Amino acid sequence: MPSDLPAAAREETKEGAAAFGKYYYEALGEAGHSGETIALEQMDTSDCQVCSTAIKHINEEHAKGWSRDKNPYSVSNVKAVKRPDAGYKVSMNVKVAAHKRVDSNGEPNGTVKAAQYTLTEHLIWQNGRWQMADWVAT
Repeated sequence: MPSDLPAAAREETKEGAAAFGKYYYEALGEAGHSGETIALEQMDTSDCQVCSTAIKHINEEHAKGWSRDKNPYSVSNVKAVKRPDAGYKVSMNVKVAAHKRVDSNGEPNGTVKAAQYTLTEHLIWQNGRWQMADWVAT
């Protein structure tokens, strides 16, 4: 697991699920900025399709020398609710700041408008830690 994962996100509790969900999505934004996806790969389940797709997209852009000029995500109102099957449903409000996609020289080659949405994640406790199983933005 990432060394900067908060202690709360390492706990098998409702609060731990919420802390992990928040950390994961902020790490996703940071990966888009840095091009480094190793932390994300450590935190998802092997069958999380949306996770795999996001990581693949970041890696493809990074291979072209592209990245985001900043981590555009800020999250608020993070809530965790026990799921009837397994794990927790973690929901949060996400604000995406307007930002640019830049090339390896830092020159803009794309613009992303500001946006807001609700993110709902499915987290499961597996192998002694939280893992991202799925997420959807609405």
